[in-house]
Amino acid sequence: MLSLPAAAKDDGKVGKLDADIFKKANEEAAAKVKALVPAGGVLSDNDKALVDEIATGGLMQLQASEYALQKAKSGDVKLLAEGEAAEQKGLAAKLQEFAVKKEIKLPTELDDRGRKLMADLKAAGDEFDLVYLQESGVHGHEELKKTMTKVRNKATDMMLKSLAETALPLIEMHLTVSKDEVASLG
Repeated sequence: MLSLPAAAKDDGKVGKLDADIFKKANEEAAAKVKALVPAGGVLSDNDKALVDEIATGGLMQLQASEYALQKAKSGDVKLLAEGEAAEQKGLAAKLQEFAVKKEIKLPTELDDRGRKLMADLKAAGDEFDLVYLQESGVHGHEELKKTMTKVRNKATDMMLKSLAETALPLIEMHLTVSKDEVASLG
């Protein structure tokens, strides 16, 4: 079992960022996402697949983070989970607005990868914080970064491109602080 020294994990920082700076960055990114305005029109099959990929990954990250808010022991991990949940709720709301305009349906259930992540989190026991940080914080954000980079580079819909461009800095920040938190566990 991994024992966590309280000072290493509950120092009021998320990774190396002060909690206030982390929260402010999340709020600013949320405002930018909220300000995006989807246009109507037909969505290409490629863009529809990209939307599905964003929605599926986001749903997984949201459910994992909401679970972490209940189960994490460290206040710092809870701050990260809170920021991640807010990020994914904002993205999900914007994707839903986009889906209505484009007359498409978004995935509403976890895929196999998401179900496995949730099973791993539920089985983590005393190692929950580390498992959450590694699987959702690091691996999940690496996948989100890949997805949003692909969207930025390949989408033809301008709002999708803008969404990816807007979300990428926050995804990268969450990835960095997750890696920092994992490193602080030794």
